[in-house]
Amino acid sequence: MMQALAFPIPLVCPSCRAAALQSDGITIRCAACESEFRITEGFVDLILGERFTDDSDETCQCYEEVSNAHTVEHYWIPLFKRLFADLGRRPRILAVGCGTGVEVDKLHEAGFDAVGIEIGDRTRSWPRRQARDWLMLANGMHMPFADDSFDAVFCGCVFPHLGVVGDSFVVTERYREDRLAMAREMVRVARPGGHIVTSSPNRHFPFDIFHGREPGSYRPRVNWPGSHFLLSVSDYRTMLRDAGCDRVAAEPADGYWGFVRSKHSLKGLLLGAPVRLLFWLTSLEPMRFLRGSVLAPWLVVHATKPGA
Repeated sequence: MMQALAFPIPLVCPSCRAAALQSDGITIRCAACESEFRITEGFVDLILGERFTDDSDETCQCYEEVSNAHTVEHYWIPLFKRLFADLGRRPRILAVGCGTGVEVDKLHEAGFDAVGIEIGDRTRSWPRRQARDWLMLANGMHMPFADDSFDAVFCGCVFPHLGVVGDSFVVTERYREDRLAMAREMVRVARPGGHIVTSSPNRHFPFDIFHGREPGSYRPRVNWPGSHFLLSVSDYRTMLRDAGCDRVAAEPADGYWGFVRSKHSLKGLLLGAPVRLLFWLTSLEPMRFLRGSVLAPWLVVHATKPGA
C-alpha cells in the first residue's frame, strides 16, 4: 500500500516539483506526474538524470571520511555558527554532494539540521552514519525540495565534476549549462537571505594539487590555462549571479584542508609547507585581493540569495 514518503523534511518530486510523493517501501511514485523512483539499500533514491561513478575504493573512502571530518569541524561548522549566531533556532543546511555523509553527522552534533544528498557511489558508509535518516540520493541539478527550504546550501568540490566526460578533466559542450543548472537549484531551495557556499581548486593557480595524483604521489596536475575543468572566482561570480545571487565574494580558505596524508611524512610536510603558507597568506584580511589570484590554490566562494 502506498503511503506518504517519510523523510525529516518535506520532499517534492524532482521532475514536476509537486509535493505528492508516496512509497510502498520499495517504489516511490509521484501522484501528480506518475514519475517513479525507488528505495535503494534503505535510502530514499530520487535521482533524476545521470548518476556519477568514480574509481574510489575503500582506502579512498576512508581517507575522504577523515579529510571531510576535518573540513566540517575546522571550517564549515565555525562558518555556519558565525553566519547563524543570531538566528534563534536550529539552522537547516543542505550539503550537496555529501559523499560519505560524515559532514552531515558532524553538523547534527554541532546543532544544525543538516540534509545530505549524493549522486555518486560513495554511499557505502551511510548505514553507519548517526544521521542516516537525513541522507538521500538526489541530483543537485534536480533537487527534490520545495523553494526556500534551507538557510544555507553548500558543496565541496562538486561544480568541476559537472559537465565533464565521466570522471575526467574533459568538459563537454554543456559544461556551462550543467553548472548553471545546479547553481540555480541551490539558489531556488535557499531561503530569501540564505547563504550559498561552494569551494574547489582555483582555475588560475598553476597546479591542481587535489585531482589526478596517484596515491602516495606528490606530483601535482598542471592547470593548463585553456582548461575549464576548474573554476575561478570570476567563473563562480558570473554563474552565481546568473543563478540569482548577490554579494558574491571569496572567503578565507585557511583551515579548510587538514593535509591529513602529507603531514604524516617528512617529505609531505616539506612539500606541503608552501601550499599551507599560501592558504594562510591569502586568508589574511589585508591580502583578500589575492584570493582569486594565481597564488590561491583553493577557493571558497560565498553568495547570498536576495531577500529578507
